Amino acid sequence: MHEMALVRRVVDIVVTKAEAVGASEVHAVHLVIGEARDIVEDYFEGLFQYLARGTVAENAEMVIYRVPYTVRCNQCGFIFPINIFNEETWVCPACKAKRDYKLNSGMEFAVKNIEVAFANPEQCRQDEQEMMAAT
Repeated sequence: MHEMALVRRVVDIVVTKAEAVGASEVHAVHLVIGEARDIVEDYFEGLFQYLARGTVAENAEMVIYRVPYTVRCNQCGFIFPINIFNEETWVCPACKAKRDYKLNSGMEFAVKNIEVAFANPEQCRQDEQEMMAAT
């Protein structure tokens, strides 16, 4: 049940960021999650809805982008996808090295984007201008 701690952190991040910019509602939360993160997406989304009750994110849609396992060959540096359930994919397609690689992707867990709405459309324009000026 490690999903509870992960979801609680996501809700905290989303609510804090949305409130910081004066958003009246969160429409969607985009997450990047690697395949190695053993989460049950339906359970994760249900927990998000439960923990976000009474916040600006209570009606937010959860959009999850899964990142496949890729590895970098220690022999030639080639990055390639692997299927952990199929040993035939564990061989570097470039140099044919067997099982000599480091994990390149698949462990990601990040809030990629938060789509928000403002009660006052002028607030949105002001926030955009302030963000552009800060970069």
